[in-house]
Amino acid sequence: RSGREAAGGAAAGGGGGGAGAGGGGGSAQSAQSAPAAQVEVDANKLAAKALRAKMRGDTAEYERLQAQADAAAAAAPPAPPPAAAPSGGGGAGGRGTNVEVLVPEGSVGMLIGKGGSTILAMEKESQARIRLLSEPDAETGERIVLLRGEEDAVDRAQALIEERLSEAAEREARGGKGRGGKKLKRRRPDRARPAAVEMVPEFDAATGQLKVVERRVEASEAAGGRGGGSESDGEEALSTRRPKRVQRFDKGSGERTKYFRDDDAGASLSSLYEEARRGAGKTIDDHYADNVARAGRKYKGPASADDEYDNDGGVEMHESRLSRKSDAKRKQAEASQQAAAERRQGALEQTAEKRFNERKHLVVALGEHVYLRLQDKAPIGLGHCVIEPIEHVPSHVEAAEEVATEARNFQKCLVRMFAARGAQLVFLEQHLRLGSAGLPSRDTMAIECIPLPARDAAAAPGYFKKAILECDEEWSQHKKIYDTGGCVRGTVPAGFSYFAVSFALQAGYAHVVENEAEWNTDFGRETVEGLIEFDGAGIPLKRRPPLPFEEMRSRVVDFGKAFEPYDWTQQLS
Repeated sequence: RSGREAAGGAAAGGGGGGAGAGGGGGSAQSAQSAPAAQVEVDANKLAAKALRAKMRGDTAEYERLQAQADAAAAAAPPAPPPAAAPSGGGGAGGRGTNVEVLVPEGSVGMLIGKGGSTILAMEKESQARIRLLSEPDAETGERIVLLRGEEDAVDRAQALIEERLSEAAEREARGGKGRGGKKLKRRRPDRARPAAVEMVPEFDAATGQLKVVERRVEASEAAGGRGGGSESDGEEALSTRRPKRVQRFDKGSGERTKYFRDDDAGASLSSLYEEARRGAGKTIDDHYADNVARAGRKYKGPASADDEYDNDGGVEMHESRLSRKSDAKRKQAEASQQAAAERRQGALEQTAEKRFNERKHLVVALGEHVYLRLQDKAPIGLGHCVIEPIEHVPSHVEAAEEVATEARNFQKCLVRMFAARGAQLVFLEQHLRLGSAGLPSRDTMAIECIPLPARDAAAAPGYFKKAILECDEEWSQHKKIYDTGGCVRGTVPAGFSYFAVSFALQAGYAHVVENEAEWNTDFGRETVEGLIEFDGAGIPLKRRPPLPFEEMRSRVVDFGKAFEPYDWTQQLS
């Protein structure tokens, strides 16, 4: 990345300087730094492959790739020294430094800490702002950490992060948990900045690296004509008055021109789609339920179904209470909701990392987002395996496209593998929204893959259909059984608890679980065990003894050799 920083700095110097030769000099420096950037990219790719080999437990492959990455990094030519500082920069008046560093994806939860305690402690000690961006780096897939503040504060923050990663690496070397340990690399942030400040590139004569500083802009240069105030000035200028009653009808014609207050907020269709996909926003029915619960006995209900949308009172019941607050209170509520969402996401990432570390010895194949492992809890046969995501994903229905695609690839490879042996696969998935204590569940998506002999596989669809029709309560709001065609995505909406079964990806059924307290969590396994007349049928899963570690390790090695000819993840290398 140092090569790219030097190239970007030279280009900035050529375009921002007052001399006409600056542009030519920047182009020449960019051409000279191109080999350095290529060597740096190759070193990063080798380091990523080495990390994947380490996660698979292949020590020899990890040492070989790590040695190649170190050699490639050492062979990188040094960055060309800066010819001169940019002439029109104005960097001396900057108030701080913005630096981006890349950390491994598996170390994010450890850096955040429980409830964000670790990252808050590092901010307090370093006096720099530390923000974890949600989008990973497009080239390496690592997470981006933005450090903002004075230069010495940014240096202290980076040192603290490196210290945390080193401690995690030492614990892992002693048999504990954690990842990291390598020195982090900085880079110039290229994201959009607030309109009230301007990011100016500037060379550091001591280190020869490009750094970015902030410069206040004049009132006439600020976007939207707000003036040259800082970001905090804009927050203080928010109105504390409640918004006026919205005019939903045209005074002249009497026709309705607006339904909700935020109809003209400027939200695009793509932003609304992404919000619905993440489950971040509430629907009008959710807002209606919230307003009815808040009104309590005062709510009398509409006189007719048409009154809900034909008068302003009915429409306001479907509006968000947040839209009726002042700008300052709305901003404060949004910030509070964002902080709570970040804390929940940090806790889920920690849980996912802990789950993966506990099951690393069972992993057979590892993709970018999903891995395949053997079932260690009372497996049904030698080929009983599980497909799980690396990060937290609630269910197959709510999974992102890249996660669902990798899970589908594993399913196809397993179907081909067992078809060559004369067996067929049954895929089971169960998603429950609530845990044992009635709180939101932290369980992740898990697709169990159970091979069946040809005779039992032919009877499996009818056996499962009868079992689903007889399960759960007699009267329910949903249909007892849904035909999925082999994939539950698109059949059951997001946010519902369900059980799904698929037969070699050709056919399948789904059942919406309405009463989770009465639902049998071992329903799928008990149905399969009854079909094949399994020896341990009838014994609760929690009471079955676990298999010895050595036996499970031997099964993992044997299954990995058998799966290797069909393993699609080898193309990732």
